Amino acid sequence: MKKLLIFISFFAFAAVQAKEKKKAKTGTKHHISIFKKKKKGHKDTTLNPIYLAPNVDTISVSASDSNNINHMLTVLESELGKPYRRGAIGPERFDCSGLIKYGFSHIGWILPRRATDIGQLGETITTESCSPGDLLFFSGRRRSKSKSKRISHVGCVYKVEDGNIFMIHSSDQGVNITNITHSKYYQDRFIYAKRLFEADTTFTAPQVVPLEDAGN
Repeated sequence: MKKLLIFISFFAFAAVQAKEKKKAKTGTKHHISIFKKKKKGHKDTTLNPIYLAPNVDTISVSASDSNNINHMLTVLESELGKPYRRGAIGPERFDCSGLIKYGFSHIGWILPRRATDIGQLGETITTESCSPGDLLFFSGRRRSKSKSKRISHVGCVYKVEDGNIFMIHSSDQGVNITNITHSKYYQDRFIYAKRLFEADTTFTAPQVVPLEDAGN
């Protein structure tokens, strides 16, 4: 009986030692990693670069290509009344830069997605020299703490008539045409105008009743 108890005690002690040895080897998990190993054969997707028109910062079109501006404005005009939606690039809804990008895509131009990036292209011009096809850039409703205005809205000059600049754009009232010359809202937020190609004076825009003081 005594030998049996000694045998059982020795067996139990050996089992405990084995368990402790195994625990020390594997260790204790103190956290769970949020990073997962990539599966073999997985390849990261590389985004294609954005291609702009050749020499976009200084580009000008020949007289034979001036119809591009006419066509682009006609495309924008056909979207009048479409609703605004932030982040939308068409064809059913547009935000401001989405509409401009959509219009230019119909003449073979691939513009950047954001208004701030589009605003880095082309030649800065005065409002007095604006013509159809030029782009107009504005700050938003929120007042920036810094003195410099940040671009948050873009529109395209639709026509210039009797000193008035009519802009086609997508605002919270949808795609519409606004006379910015008589809009205090846009006059206060205007940053600059840009020309991406040669001025075109051949486009004859139809008579459209503009929306006055339309919000961004």
